[in-house]
Amino acid sequence: MRRGRLERLVRSMGELGLDQALITDDRNLSYYTGTEEESMERLRVLLVDLRGNCRYYANALFAPLGAGAETVRHRDGEEGRALEDLARRLTPGGVLAVDQTWPSGYLLDLLALAPNHIFRSAGRLLSLPMVCKDGEEMELMRRSSQINDRVVEELISSISESSTEAGLSRSIHGLYSKHGAEGAQGGALVAFGKNCASPHPQSREVRPKAGDCILIDAGAPYRRYQSDMTRTVFFRDVSPEMERVYRTVLEANLAGIAAVRPGRTAREIDGVCRGVIEKSGYGPFFTHRTGHGIGLQLHEEPYLSETSDTVLREGMIFSIEPGIYLPQTGGVRVEDLVAVTANGAEVLNHLPKELRVIP
Repeated sequence: MRRGRLERLVRSMGELGLDQALITDDRNLSYYTGTEEESMERLRVLLVDLRGNCRYYANALFAPLGAGAETVRHRDGEEGRALEDLARRLTPGGVLAVDQTWPSGYLLDLLALAPNHIFRSAGRLLSLPMVCKDGEEMELMRRSSQINDRVVEELISSISESSTEAGLSRSIHGLYSKHGAEGAQGGALVAFGKNCASPHPQSREVRPKAGDCILIDAGAPYRRYQSDMTRTVFFRDVSPEMERVYRTVLEANLAGIAAVRPGRTAREIDGVCRGVIEKSGYGPFFTHRTGHGIGLQLHEEPYLSETSDTVLREGMIFSIEPGIYLPQTGGVRVEDLVAVTANGAEVLNHLPKELRVIP
């Protein structure tokens, strides 16, 4: 059990007037308990109260949590019995926060068994403690990004005239497995030429042409902690305009990283990146936010956008990924993950970002 994390959760529960919380999502269970199991369709629930007491309901296929939580086991088909026990353990007339990803079948059954309780969504309650990573999480995020660096470099080095967008996208799963990530859970967006004009293109069975930009946005988790990085390279040649676009995006990426420090707002970092691109005349072609938080989830708080007043704090990890997308021409995005430290930003990705032309 992760007692420090549970203590932060309990404090937040008290501040929000909650009596108990139900944790059911695999990622949330991993964060608070240290388990790395997959529930799939089976019942797996951690009940936490304001004293920090924990009661764990789990199918007999799953390992008990051990010290720190009483485990209640059940077999397939006995979910009703487990839910009845859970209902009896609820604070009479209390307010219960429920993980927002719990299957509705289990939730509806519990609602029927506990009609005099007040149910609330526990989405932000469970996710907000995860915004600032602790030392163990930082190390896992660094490791995840190191794997991503190696995988993307190997993928880029494999590109030839016979490569296709879809083929490269498929092949990356094997590279992630080779380098120790959870390959089946990762993937890549790969686009050539005009297809790069979409921030989130669909990979096709097409081959690159001389002068094409090649955009690769890739990531896979390591021990559940996500990685995410984008690199844009060019095939055989690069036009003067696309070279100018690339250098502008890289300048915006570097300026955003340099601006990161505790106390600044997410909006300010977005404004720094956006300002570089607007000054170059490409402002209308930067069509998305500058970045997103990342950890157990690929996208989580904080979000770096024009409207976010979130104040940066030590331990936050997020992407900085400015881009320029020119219809009928192509596009460039450069993305790194950064961690907020007392002195600024620690960049977790180390794959070079200088303009690169594949011969």
